[in-house]
This record gives sequence, C-alpha cells and structure tokens, in this order.
Amino acid sequence: MQTASAPAKPAASASGSSKAAVANAALAQLGVTQDCTMLVTNAIKAVGINFHGWPADYFQLGSQIPASQAQPGDLIYYADGGGGQAHIAVYIGNGMAVHGGWNGNQTVKFSANVGSGPVFIRLR
Repeated sequence: MQTASAPAKPAASASGSSKAAVANAALAQLGVTQDCTMLVTNAIKAVGINFHGWPADYFQLGSQIPASQAQPGDLIYYADGGGGQAHIAVYIGNGMAVHGGWNGNQTVKFSANVGSGPVFIRLR
C-alpha cells in the first residue's frame, strides 16, 4: 500500500528560508575585498539567482517594499550610498546591513541607514 506524500510547504515558508540564505551568504563574506555588486551577486547565488549588474539593476529581481516590511535577506538600494555613487547591500535585520566596497573595498556589517537612505527590494 502506498502512503500519501506530505503536502508541499507553502510559498511563504520557502521565501523565508530563501531570504535567510541570502542574509547568511552575505554575512559569510564579511572581510572579503569586493565591491557592493559582487557582494550581492554572491549572496543571491545562495538561492540560485545568477545575476550581476549596476546597483539599480537589482530592482528587476524583485519589488520595492516599505521599510516597515523589510526582513533579513532583502536587498537595499541607495541612489547615493554616501560616497556620491549608487550602492546596493543586503539587509540582515535590526537596522543593519552587509555592505561591500567600504573601508578599502572591504565587506562590512554596518547600519542600513546611510547615504540617501535605504530603498528595500524583496526578491521574487
């Protein structure tokens, strides 16, 4: 006699684990010398997304969400990351983000509230 297979997990659970994987992949890169786009490119590879572009290009991978809905693993876009250039980072919660390209191109954990202010992107 065959047994019934377990029901599939709802999409919300899968996206929650995907976001955690992106946040963890970003944290694993602390101290690595790279720019912000490589940080994000490497972090999203953890969930099978192969993409690299300019900071604003990452909007095409998801949709903008209000800061009140931001969760670890969401991306953060800045029109001006504080150095006069666009910037992209990975939100890790509690107002903090992982940023590439800072302090001599090091990847660091620092406040999400820098430069022109965060615009949060939820990956699809």
